[in-house]
Amino acid sequence: MDEVAQEKAAQAADATAALVQFLHQYYPTGLWADEPGYRESEQFQRLQRLLEEARKDPHSWRGFVQRAREEFPNSTFWDSTTLFYDPCFRLRISLPVSKEAEGAHDELVCLVSLLAPVYVIYASHALKTGSFAEAWTRYPPLPPGFQPDEARLATLIESTFSATRLPNEVLFAPVPQMDHWGGNVGLGKARLIDLLFTEDRG
Repeated sequence: MDEVAQEKAAQAADATAALVQFLHQYYPTGLWADEPGYRESEQFQRLQRLLEEARKDPHSWRGFVQRAREEFPNSTFWDSTTLFYDPCFRLRISLPVSKEAEGAHDELVCLVSLLAPVYVIYASHALKTGSFAEAWTRYPPLPPGFQPDEARLATLIESTFSATRLPNEVLFAPVPQMDHWGGNVGLGKARLIDLLFTEDRG
C-alpha cells in the first residue's frame, strides 16, 4: 500500500471511529431493537426528539427539493423521506434515458443525515425488455452515464447543507454493538449507513 492509500485508509478509520462514538448518543449499546429497555433508553428518546423537530421544520429540505427540480428540469422526483422512521432526508431523481435504452429506469438517490452533516449518493437501475429483466444498486464510483448528474447533485447538496460525502469504507463499516430501532437489521449486523441514514436503500 503506497503512502497516499495509507493516508486515505487512516482518514477513513478515524472518521469511522468518530462517527461510531457519535452514534452512542442516539442508539443504545448491546440491545436488540425489540429488547426490553431499548425504546425506554435515553438514546432512543433523544433520537425521537430529533425526528420530531425535523418533522416540524422541513423548510430547508423543501427548499433543496425545489432547487433540485430546477437543476434537473427533465427529471421526475420522489421525495421518499420518512422522518417517523429514518434519521435522514431522501430524494430519488429519475434520469432521462435515450431511445436506445427504452425500458430502462435510471435513478440517482441522495440521503442527507439528520444526525451529522454527511450525505450519500447512489445509483439505481432497472431494465425490462420482453422476458429480460435486470436491476442493481451501485455506490461510487458510479457508472459513467450517471457521473455528470451525480456531480451536479453533489454540488447542490454541499452548497445547501454544508455536508460531507462519506466514502464507501466509512459507510459500510460495521457497528456490531448497535441495532437500528426499526428492527430489520439486527444486533451485530448494522453498518454506519444503516444508523446514520436508513436501512431501506432499494
